Amino acid sequence: MRGWDGLVSSALLGTERRPPQFAELPPSIQEQLGEDPGLLDAAALATLYHRAGRLPLQGIAPLPVAEGEDRPLPRPNAIRRLTAMLGGFQTAALGEWLRIATEKGWGIPPEHLPALADYARGRSEYRRLVVEAAGRRAGWLADLNPEWRFLHQAVNDDPQVWTHGNALQRRSWFRRLRQRDPGTALDALREVWPTEPAAARTEFLSELTAQLSKADEEFLEAALDDRSKEVRRAAAKLLARVEGSQYSERMAERVASFVTEERGLLTVTLPPRITKAMERDGIDPQPHPGLGRRAWWLRQLIAAAPLPPPRLLDLPVEGVGFEVLQTAWAEAAVRERNVDWARALLTSNASTDNRTAELLRLLPDEEWPAVIEQLRKTIDLGDLVGGLPVPWPAPLGVLVLDQLRKAGTARSFARLASTAARAVPVGVLTHPLVREPPGEEDTWRSRLIETLNFRREMYEELS
Repeated sequence: MRGWDGLVSSALLGTERRPPQFAELPPSIQEQLGEDPGLLDAAALATLYHRAGRLPLQGIAPLPVAEGEDRPLPRPNAIRRLTAMLGGFQTAALGEWLRIATEKGWGIPPEHLPALADYARGRSEYRRLVVEAAGRRAGWLADLNPEWRFLHQAVNDDPQVWTHGNALQRRSWFRRLRQRDPGTALDALREVWPTEPAAARTEFLSELTAQLSKADEEFLEAALDDRSKEVRRAAAKLLARVEGSQYSERMAERVASFVTEERGLLTVTLPPRITKAMERDGIDPQPHPGLGRRAWWLRQLIAAAPLPPPRLLDLPVEGVGFEVLQTAWAEAAVRERNVDWARALLTSNASTDNRTAELLRLLPDEEWPAVIEQLRKTIDLGDLVGGLPVPWPAPLGVLVLDQLRKAGTARSFARLASTAARAVPVGVLTHPLVREPPGEEDTWRSRLIETLNFRREMYEELS
């Protein structure tokens, strides 16, 4: 408001140093001040003037009408449960509620979409679920609030998005095209590659993981010479996953020059230095904490090379600690998604450098309970199951709840209980544990039972 800043300055500096300029105030305020106005009187009138209203805005166009949805709404009690979660009660189950609702074909009450968008803006793991829940309204909502831009992931497949869309729209468009037509997507990326910033080039490379094949090799080999270190390393990781690539052959030759098998013994020679060619292929020359530089270089080479037969796990090693090879093989097994190697590493209790959960995920889920039962003799059960995808298979859910049922009141089981409360599948939500009243001090057990019952009721309402 005109003149208000002058009044504020006079109040802060004093009227002697900064005499108030009442003539700067709107005429209607000046009329009320009289011949000998005071600063506080002027401030009071200006405040009322400001609060009383303002002239109507001109040239404001109404918002476009959002497209409607064809999906029916779930039962009122299911909607009330959604409202409670958005209000802070059992919010950790919100993602599961959205997933079930989408699978069952239920829509979301439109009045809840802004709250869902607000919740997901800082939680990337919820964004895909909220985009699906918003449906046709996703793009409409994204245009209303810059903080909801992630909803642009729901835009259509119009080619104009690739040339004129924002970063999220373009990445989403490219992702869908890559899944549908990998070759055409790669051609589209080639056209814009020289003009994209390094961060965008790195993000687009991550989308090539879907449908990755030998057809991508030439493009990725060229990316190894990119001016950005992040782009070069991303390209190297992708090339390591392309079976039969020149990159894999180079890595295999390097490993063969440093690791040899003779008479049932693995003899290892550590790389004396890092060559420019190795750096180009993504080998990091910087030292690794807790590992010598040369051992670190060897570990990277083995992890990027094709896996040898799993029988090498049974051979003695000379020249380096066996755990260096085991850790590298574990990384390679995860990269290649090699079930035989994952099984061999897990059942031999080999050193896997915290990749146990990743290796477990490679096994058929029906094998998880038996392997976990063996591993938990030396590894905490919470550490073993904490990184597994949810929901767990039913046998694993039963195994964990059986263990918790026998755990008494030990606080050390609180973390495992918190994980199990969200991870056990729907068929295990009626486990006998939920029918046992917890003791007065069983805080984690009370929360576990409450969450299991909450999820069971949620499934019933959305069925």
